[in-house]
Amino acid sequence: MSQDTKTELRGVIRQRVTTLPGLATAAFVMLALSFPYLPSTGQFEVFLVAQIFAFAIAAVAFNVLLGYTGLLSFGHAAFFGGAAYAVGFVLRYTAISELFILLPIGIVTAAALAVVIGYISVRYTEVYYSLLMLALSFLIYVLMVKLYTITGGTDGLPISAPTVGGVDYVALWGYSGFLQGILYYVIAISFLISIGLMWIFMNSPFGLTLKTIRDNPERARAIGIPVIKYRWYATIVSGVFTGVGGVMYAVLNSHITPDTVLHWSRSGEFAFMAVLGGVGSFVGPIAGAGAFIMIRSQAQQLTEYWHFVMGAALFLIIVLEPAGIAGIAKRSYRKATESIRGDD
Repeated sequence: MSQDTKTELRGVIRQRVTTLPGLATAAFVMLALSFPYLPSTGQFEVFLVAQIFAFAIAAVAFNVLLGYTGLLSFGHAAFFGGAAYAVGFVLRYTAISELFILLPIGIVTAAALAVVIGYISVRYTEVYYSLLMLALSFLIYVLMVKLYTITGGTDGLPISAPTVGGVDYVALWGYSGFLQGILYYVIAISFLISIGLMWIFMNSPFGLTLKTIRDNPERARAIGIPVIKYRWYATIVSGVFTGVGGVMYAVLNSHITPDTVLHWSRSGEFAFMAVLGGVGSFVGPIAGAGAFIMIRSQAQQLTEYWHFVMGAALFLIIVLEPAGIAGIAKRSYRKATESIRGDD
């Protein structure tokens, strides 16, 4: 092979490698939208992937604070569960069952909670912010447990299958058809839109300002950035999208309790997903949510001590690869590009 041919071939390979992220994104979108129709895909697999999407929205939203703003929240269950309970209350106490009405109600509820909780918490930093978020979230958890005549207490609330576009698809197709058809696509499209919007936010001047605050809050103050205000805004953005995940979780699982949507361990799971995937990457928490749900699903089938398995997985990823799954992918990608450039 001549030198000119080799050079031309390297150029083609290099061009393809540099466009790999775009191709990977397109492939992921196509896979997400076609998943219910893949061979050997049944109701359980569709449910599992839909659940990954719901948690991935919340995990990326959580990372808006941790990865981009430098704030660790132990209270995100308040936004997740608040939106879920808003859906439950509307379904239980009103005649509204339309999903495209329930979703905005859940989002507004999460936003209201984020405005109030964030306003109180952002005036404090580091451990005090984390503890205040935890305390306020726990207060909501206790209220949902104690006000049992309204909330169902520890028994929670049933979430009846909503109508979509005014159509009762469960009556038409049965629950399996509803799940594998319209509900899956509502959740998948909500996931894609939410991730797209958060990506735009984080790559806008707003996101760059948050990174500046994360890296050096004192310098940010010195150049005139209102640090507290931007941390509050970040908490609201994070809370809103966490609420989207909460609504999707509620309609997917058909039942909610304080323990499943408001317990502090739910906030811990969002942190787990973000760290597992890589807090230094925007897409890392998506991979972390997928890995978390898959590992947990398998571990629960194998042993009653599945919590130990999850803890061991988190320990190993922190010790062996602090940058998470995204760090492994970035390193492999960098080695591939350096190898191609090194051949020049």
